[in-house]
Amino acid sequence: MDDLDQLEASRVGGSEVPKLKSQVAARLDEPIAAIEMLDLAMDQASPDDSDLINRAQYCHVAGRLEEALTTLGLIPRKTTPQVAAAAAHLKARCLTRLRRPKEAEAALRDLAAIEGRSPRIEWLRSEIDQSTGDFASSKKRLESAIVIRGLPASLVRPMAFDLAKACDRQGDFDGAFRFASEGNRLTKTAFDADRYRSETDRMIEFFDASRLATLPRSSRVEDTPVFVIGMPRSGTSLVEQIIATHPNGGGIGEQRMPLNLAARIAHRHGTAFPQCLEGIGLDELDDAADTYLAMQASFKQDADRIVNKALGLDRVLGLLPLMLPGCRIVHVTRDPLDNVLSMFLHSLRGDSLAWACDLDDLVVARQEHDRLMDHFSSILPVPFHQVRYEDLVNQQEKVTEDLLHFLRLDPDPGCLNFHLTRRNVMTPSHDQIDKPMNPAAIGRWRNYERHLGPAIKAFATHD
Repeated sequence: MDDLDQLEASRVGGSEVPKLKSQVAARLDEPIAAIEMLDLAMDQASPDDSDLINRAQYCHVAGRLEEALTTLGLIPRKTTPQVAAAAAHLKARCLTRLRRPKEAEAALRDLAAIEGRSPRIEWLRSEIDQSTGDFASSKKRLESAIVIRGLPASLVRPMAFDLAKACDRQGDFDGAFRFASEGNRLTKTAFDADRYRSETDRMIEFFDASRLATLPRSSRVEDTPVFVIGMPRSGTSLVEQIIATHPNGGGIGEQRMPLNLAARIAHRHGTAFPQCLEGIGLDELDDAADTYLAMQASFKQDADRIVNKALGLDRVLGLLPLMLPGCRIVHVTRDPLDNVLSMFLHSLRGDSLAWACDLDDLVVARQEHDRLMDHFSSILPVPFHQVRYEDLVNQQEKVTEDLLHFLRLDPDPGCLNFHLTRRNVMTPSHDQIDKPMNPAAIGRWRNYERHLGPAIKAFATHD
């Protein structure tokens, strides 16, 4: 990205440079930057249909679903079948997430007119079924479609995870685990557990209280950023929703910019993180802070506290108080067996979370997360607060009050009715934060006890 910045500054390459930067930002999971760069490119040269498809896709990832639909509406009717099919597919997915099933069905009819009846359409229809709570129909559709020979792994994988969800909701726990296992098998990428543990050792050794006291800090003392840190499926989306419901709170979802900034610093210094911070200067920290705050401001949220809950923030946690010394940290944790099970049953990104597709690897990731957070909780030079998911469910009013007090936000009864706030949350938790608090997920691991031997052995604190 630095090389592209220099090329753009030289004014060589015209609209192709911001278009390339848009593609790089998308690969880095920075959809807001991808949209901004693509908009800049389209201002310089008329967009083609593929530009509009890409922009709509970036909006979908960012949770800007209505904007994605508006962008798709700019594609002319006379386009290629490939573009028309991509547009109808994305339109159906946006409308399903917006809980507009009739319009989603209409988009699928447009798709069927192009490609005929297909397994992909059956999968999309099953997602509409699930959005309306009809898991029996979803399961029936998926079971018929997934057995078709020759389906690409890119389609079988989401089908398998959706089947796992449908089976779980209907009490078929063995079936749910079987289909989740298949989805994870198709997602799995290489994960080196020993290397991951060594990286944790390096961070704990590097970030001790004395070194944190001597490292430089950015001059950008902005107190709006709040980083909610936790494993996937631990309750981070719930905590973000509670804060975003407050009149003076906001949420920007999972913005990976802090992780990408850490990687860019390491690249510039030619040394792995966190050792690269030994040579970091005030100007570089200020630039990183400005980049982050500009991204945060692009969401146009008039709020005193704005939450970023990106997965993996625990691995760059030592950078946050140096880059944004006015920030606050909220750590969300959950019973490890419930947490590991829930991660296994849901589709997580295998490329950015290499440990997320194997039960043994999930155990390692949770253990290393706990080690890191236990270490940082006692030495971070910024306010730190912990929320246990089980406490939040069982003592909602008290835990919410304590959380708001930590954030220096006035008590607000609306935060107890967080589920009434309509936000587009693009994580597997999207269908839970729009419902009132309930204890159904606590102790859920017991339904799968026969499958969880490695995790039960690792976290041997349960009856």
